[in-house]
Amino acid sequence: TRRSRDRHNTDLEPRYGRRLGWYALVRATKPRVIVETGVDRGLGTVVLAAAVARNAQEGAPGLVHATDIVPDCGHLLCEPYKSHCKIWLGDSVETLKKFPEPVDLFLHDSDHRPEYEWAEFLAIEPRLHAGSIVMSDNSQQSPKLREWANRAGRSFLYFQDQPRGHWWPGDGIGAAFVPGVKTVFQPGSAR
Repeated sequence: TRRSRDRHNTDLEPRYGRRLGWYALVRATKPRVIVETGVDRGLGTVVLAAAVARNAQEGAPGLVHATDIVPDCGHLLCEPYKSHCKIWLGDSVETLKKFPEPVDLFLHDSDHRPEYEWAEFLAIEPRLHAGSIVMSDNSQQSPKLREWANRAGRSFLYFQDQPRGHWWPGDGIGAAFVPGVKTVFQPGSAR
């Protein structure tokens, strides 16, 4: 962090906050294919990759596919986590439209304008299956995941983080899923 372009506007100590929820969800469901939009510094990407690495140690390998438009994004993403992640550079909506495989867990964390968030959901929708979990970071700012969940016949849950001793008031995780459908993705399991 001290050597990065963001050294003057970032915390030196990582503050994981809601990302701990991301970690717990990946550990619990063991997805093979995770797609995250918006790498930025890479803290969330590292958290996802750490969960995938732990899952792999337990016989449930996976890979985090993360998108960003900034070529030098992800300065926090280094080994041992980098080997559990692939960065796709370019516009996230266009990247999602071309994504080549089914997605177990999708996380919107890029451009938080409601219309862009909606465009990402529509772009990834053909790659989703009944057990896919769709998440949105900063769901306190936009109703788009809840609207998409209603349109797609999925349930919606919201979790609010509340940082202690920090100037930021907190963000929220939204999650959309099909109730009653298996959402544990282990090697050899049917989707």
